[in-house]
Amino acid sequence: CRKPSSGCMRTAATVSPKSWTHGGGDVWATRHALRRQSMTDPRPASRKRVLVTGATGLVGRNTCAAFVALGHEVHGASRSPAALSGAMHHVSDLTDPASCKGLLHAVRPDIIVHAAWVTDHGAYWRSDLNLTWAAASLLMVKEAQTCGVQRFVGIGTCAEYAWGGDEPLSEYRSLIEPSTLYGACKDATRRALEAFGKDTGMSTAWARLGMLYGPGENAARFVASLASAFASGDRARMSSGRVVRDFLHARDVGAAVAALSVSPVEGPVNIASGTAMPLVEIAHSMARLAGRYDLLDVGALPDRPDDPEKIIIDTDRLNHEVGFKPGIGLACGLTEMLEFARTQKRVPC
Repeated sequence: CRKPSSGCMRTAATVSPKSWTHGGGDVWATRHALRRQSMTDPRPASRKRVLVTGATGLVGRNTCAAFVALGHEVHGASRSPAALSGAMHHVSDLTDPASCKGLLHAVRPDIIVHAAWVTDHGAYWRSDLNLTWAAASLLMVKEAQTCGVQRFVGIGTCAEYAWGGDEPLSEYRSLIEPSTLYGACKDATRRALEAFGKDTGMSTAWARLGMLYGPGENAARFVASLASAFASGDRARMSSGRVVRDFLHARDVGAAVAALSVSPVEGPVNIASGTAMPLVEIAHSMARLAGRYDLLDVGALPDRPDDPEKIIIDTDRLNHEVGFKPGIGLACGLTEMLEFARTQKRVPC
């Protein structure tokens, strides 16, 4: 089970990872800190200043960690104060144009990875906040260009595709026909970003994510819910599990997004494992690893009538153009999820 080494983590920015609030006078304190850092720690041409939005989410924090491990100067932004190992955190409400502008002009990144969006489990599919985030994202793209940002990488979703077929979902061969407001707003943002990039010369890419899992994800998600049940000794209730899905560990997702961001590859790139299987097989693997087949209750929950039978994702661009392949196997990732769930259940003495 591969984890970033502590040696890699020490290559991050020398400014201590504290939080700054943008939209007010603290912007000047941040600019002063960045100027002071540039004098004491000049960046070589290969070392980029990267801003990751949504930095405390599952995708954002793993992307920050991947950039830190690569030796880049990393800045993360979210609405609430947080500690990011090896990176500088900034408090900013990106749906507020003044706050967003203050953040971008203070940090002046070379690369932006935009992971912030509405992500409330279950609700995000139809939430009208998707409209808010689509508008805010495009204002950010425009402001990024005025700040001299060289590359803008948006985080998309496999929900942009038309679901329901048997063929792997391909960036340039599959039909783009989202069936939810979430997918439609992501796709609209991607189209506008690409057009803006072509008009202005700003390099753009779109990381189109498949299903992911990892420590710290919402407890109601499929893998996390099973891990929690096995760790607690409760029934691991699930549907028939006949639907086929492609799951990628969040740490690999972050590493893939970072690899895409520092590559010259443009346009949409699927971020997935490239291996799909029925959910019931994942559940059986976790039950075996936990040694608790007796707790697995397949069919205890109803199947969702609108769930597509198969979501298989083509990763040819990721593997061959970006040059990235996942490093965390499913058994390793599920074992980590079980261990994480067990630590969450332990009560301190």
